[in-house]
Amino acid sequence: MTSHINMMNKCKTLLPILSHNLHKGQSGRIGVIGGCEEYTGAPYYAAISALRTGADLVYVFCFKSAAPVIKSYSPELIVLPYLDSPDCIDRLKPWLEKLHSLVVGPGLGTSPIAQDAVRRIFEHISRESNFNNKRMPIIADADSLNVIEPETFRFYNGCIYLTPNVHELTKLSSRLIGRQTYEPTVTDVQALMNKLGGNYVIVLKGAEDVIANIRGTLVCTEPGSARRCGGQGDILAGSMGTFAYWASKQTHYCDELDPEVLAAYAASALTRHTNKIAFKAKGRNMITTDIVELLPNAFQTLFGN
Repeated sequence: MTSHINMMNKCKTLLPILSHNLHKGQSGRIGVIGGCEEYTGAPYYAAISALRTGADLVYVFCFKSAAPVIKSYSPELIVLPYLDSPDCIDRLKPWLEKLHSLVVGPGLGTSPIAQDAVRRIFEHISRESNFNNKRMPIIADADSLNVIEPETFRFYNGCIYLTPNVHELTKLSSRLIGRQTYEPTVTDVQALMNKLGGNYVIVLKGAEDVIANIRGTLVCTEPGSARRCGGQGDILAGSMGTFAYWASKQTHYCDELDPEVLAAYAASALTRHTNKIAFKAKGRNMITTDIVELLPNAFQTLFGN
């Protein structure tokens, strides 16, 4: 089994080389779909984490009622209130064409409007990929997992990352393969993977994160924290959006490991390490804002610059 230190060395191969010749956007234009009247923090945490991981630009596509709130959190984010518009797809089309990866689900909610919008977005992306060969990675998180079906991305060219927690994996397994499990194991993750097909990566969040694709399974052993404040999963999804884009530019395996698996491992390790150092500083009183503030420190420790 590859050691954690060796895995981190492999993950470093994903990082683009910084250069004075780079142009704005080349290190990543990431989209975040989510944010409704009730949940405005989650899309912010995902978006700011994508930026802090190293993306250049992040766009948040949210409900109209959520946009002013999310805009107020940070001037770094481009916030577009299109998600609950009747012509949502038409409004999103020109923006989707610009993106390098897409994070779907943080703060989405379970309203019929939100769920239908994401279902139509997934259909549009999958359909369009047949014509333009676009391989944009998609990270499906939180409530967007409710619309994932085996046929959703059957003909899609890009990689689909699913980031369920234990409860969400239980729901997915029950709905997609009729497998009732309340304490999911590696075997359960692999069974779901076999049902979905070859272009998926599943990251089961837990005491240790289980990462699987069709070629195998590994576990991220980077220590995390004992604190479970809301928003930590959003940090994982956002940082994975950036790493997933960097992985999509790779044209080779690193010692037989798929770049997509390395991207998931890198995001997992970064989130867990940041949780650990934030918990060390704040203890029981740690909140997700504390974690975000320490993302740059954790990134430097794990990956250098």
